[in-house]
Amino acid sequence: MNYKDFMNALMDKKTSGVYLIDSEEEFLNDTIIEAVRNTVTVPDFNLVDIKESKVIEDIKTAYETYPVMEDMKYILWRDIDLSKNSIKDYENVLDNLTPDLEKFPNFATFLIFSDNKPFKGKFYKAIQKHGTVVEITRLNRTELESFVGRRFTRSDKKIQKSLVAEIVDRFSYLNKDSEIDLYDVVNTVDKIIANSTSEIVSTKDVNAQLDEVLNLNIFNLTDAISQKNGKTATEAYLSMAHTEDDMFMIYHMIIRQIRNLIGVKSLYQSGHNDSSIMEKVGIKPFELKKNKSFSNNFSLEELYQIHDRLFDMEYRQKSEDFDMNREILMLINKISQ
Repeated sequence: MNYKDFMNALMDKKTSGVYLIDSEEEFLNDTIIEAVRNTVTVPDFNLVDIKESKVIEDIKTAYETYPVMEDMKYILWRDIDLSKNSIKDYENVLDNLTPDLEKFPNFATFLIFSDNKPFKGKFYKAIQKHGTVVEITRLNRTELESFVGRRFTRSDKKIQKSLVAEIVDRFSYLNKDSEIDLYDVVNTVDKIIANSTSEIVSTKDVNAQLDEVLNLNIFNLTDAISQKNGKTATEAYLSMAHTEDDMFMIYHMIIRQIRNLIGVKSLYQSGHNDSSIMEKVGIKPFELKKNKSFSNNFSLEELYQIHDRLFDMEYRQKSEDFDMNREILMLINKISQ
């Protein structure tokens, strides 16, 4: 079952049984949870929100107890990790839950949310047979444009389709392996709505917030460059480089990334520990972890050559025939070879 079909069933109060939410979008998970809350009239009795628990008795009690003054009871089990590396931590719960799937009470809707993609093992297959797997994938372009457009409409705002398309273009959400999610999209759209004083959203309203989108996308670009993934890096760059100011911001962020890779690789090879590397390079733990992995894609000599080319670009940009857009595309191509 997909997200749309599940939401239609939920709104029509036609859900029953066990649903495993196999989702790539946290925003849509939270939308489901909010919709469940709005569906329940007597939440004190008919909405059970179980977080982190590995206690099978708590879960069985929740779905074996009849609803009060309503026909349906809803149970949420979340803040758990049923991914391949962690599912063993829940083995006792899942082994005791599995026999109940076939004869699950028809007055209960039990929703299971895993923080990471659920492992498609024994329990997953049991849900497929006796319950329902709700597969939620990232949106495609048509779905994303519709999603953005509806958010304006629900706020009583009118916006041209071309502006919606421009908003979507400025995000690298549609690029493969992009770390931008719907929450990032929603936050920007909501800021555009909040700062628009007219019923009709203007180009000026949109452009006022798109610089923040650039800041989000830049990390997808630097990650792709660091992975020597030319196709993804080029797509990410082209989705961002709409003005000369954009190009120069991107250029300086690429310089920063190459400097970080040089610092991490050289210090690591010199025997420095993680704390020392973070202090000297000026990065956080999550950046260190990524850059240690990325630095394996390059030799120090390669990184120094890229660094020299970037500073040569800065020197040459003062000449009349310098084209920053062309130079960055050539740089990405060179790094990816």
